[in-house]
Amino acid sequence: MTHAIPSSRASARLFRSAAALAAMLLAAAATAAAQGIAVREAWVREAAAGRAVTGAFLILANPGDKPVALVRGAASVGDTLELHEMVRDNGMMKMSPVQRIEVPAKGETALRPGGLHLMIFGLKKPLVPGDTVRLTLTFDDGSRVQVAAPVRAMQQMMP
Repeated sequence: MTHAIPSSRASARLFRSAAALAAMLLAAAATAAAQGIAVREAWVREAAAGRAVTGAFLILANPGDKPVALVRGAASVGDTLELHEMVRDNGMMKMSPVQRIEVPAKGETALRPGGLHLMIFGLKKPLVPGDTVRLTLTFDDGSRVQVAAPVRAMQQMMP
């Protein structure tokens, strides 16, 4: 069996393509950093047995001088990600989607169980503690932030 060895010209092309990709990724990260949006304490709740839906929770921090809003997202493990909130209505807790989640200038917004949070629908596989879910969060200014969120057991609802 013979193996083809790439020519130096092909290797140079491959290297330039890899370098261009790396530059694009760094530029995207720099854009998010320039916007100042930071995410911390991200985690995803393990899904109940037989359910194809779960919640994601995190803290959004905005050290900038202008408010920013989370307007959409995506999750590596699901078909759709929606922004949601829990509110008390006539003595009952009610969950409903929201169009945006505001993060005030020089402030934070916590997405926690029982309040604002993210819902992941159409899970592609069961999630177990120790798994990692990749979230892509998109803000109204066009910036995006990539987040790696560990899966926690249902018993660990609070951080």
